[in-house]
Amino acid sequence: MARGIDPEIYLWDGSPCVFPGVRRYAGSREVAAYRGHTSLQAEVPTGALRLDDNDYPKQLWSFVFRGSKFAKHGPQGYSLAHLADHKQHGNRASDEFERTSPSTPTRPLFGLYTSAANTVYVPCNLIRPTDFAGALRNLLIRRAQNLYGSFCRLLPVEYSIPAASSETWELDQFTWAEPVGTSAHIREFLVFRRAEVTSILSPLPAPAAFR
Repeated sequence: MARGIDPEIYLWDGSPCVFPGVRRYAGSREVAAYRGHTSLQAEVPTGALRLDDNDYPKQLWSFVFRGSKFAKHGPQGYSLAHLADHKQHGNRASDEFERTSPSTPTRPLFGLYTSAANTVYVPCNLIRPTDFAGALRNLLIRRAQNLYGSFCRLLPVEYSIPAASSETWELDQFTWAEPVGTSAHIREFLVFRRAEVTSILSPLPAPAAFR
């Protein structure tokens, strides 16, 4: 709050957000500033301490699969996708999730960007199922809830994930591969994460600039 950011868009009870304060850049101005093509030094990102180019969501999984921080490549043949929308533009939360009250705010949940439970690797040779297929998106979100729901909360308590639209889309109608990866390097990841979060939360240089 001291930095003018509502913490609840990143952190809620049970939130699996790994890097609070980090969101994906959005819009041509932020993209250009992030890549150093323009200077917007008088501005800071709206609702964020740091912008990112889709690296931070991959850090945890890099430790799970490789035991070290993300190295800008891999896994070969797969691409990271987000299950629930984390951006403000084109956000589908109001259509895809049920709200406990009509007054529940429809603000974007930037914490979903680096949420440990909101990402999935999909084969690069498939059309992004998390982009266009609503029923499949719902299936994968329910699968994430099934995998992680006993120890974290994918969405804030005021949201709930709709049930399957038909018996055909029930979880038990599908054969799921066994989870892969190892938790052997989580301690190293937590050391890395602490250093990154400390850097993210440190005072911004003057004049403030996109990072």
